[in-house]
Amino acid sequence: MPALNQAGARVRLVAINGNGGAFTVIRATTLCRRVEIIEDFSANAGVGQGIQYQVPNDGTTAGFTTTLSVAPQTEPIILQDTVAEARGRGAFIGNGPDASGGYALPATQIVNLRSASATGTVVRISEFS
Repeated sequence: MPALNQAGARVRLVAINGNGGAFTVIRATTLCRRVEIIEDFSANAGVGQGIQYQVPNDGTTAGFTTTLSVAPQTEPIILQDTVAEARGRGAFIGNGPDASGGYALPATQIVNLRSASATGTVVRISEFS
């Protein structure tokens, strides 16, 4: 289970493929309203590779079709629903796996990721509820 940081987010590190490989599917581990993704420079001797990503609401019929790219960054990619509700908080964008009611719900696919270069890298994913 991912650890909680000081802001109460679940944080995990995920290795992702180089841009010649398949996208790594990132699924929620908890009920979340906001997800932050940033390259963790602990990989590749501190040399950032950049990130290519696909999101579900990219304007296409099925989603996860348009590939976006960011250079090695110092600011995170932030995924959230910005419509204010529930005392100023946005809507939930994902849930972790749930088998509590006699049936199994899979975890929500939040984003697809891979390195923007041929070299794989590591990303830090923070999920806020």
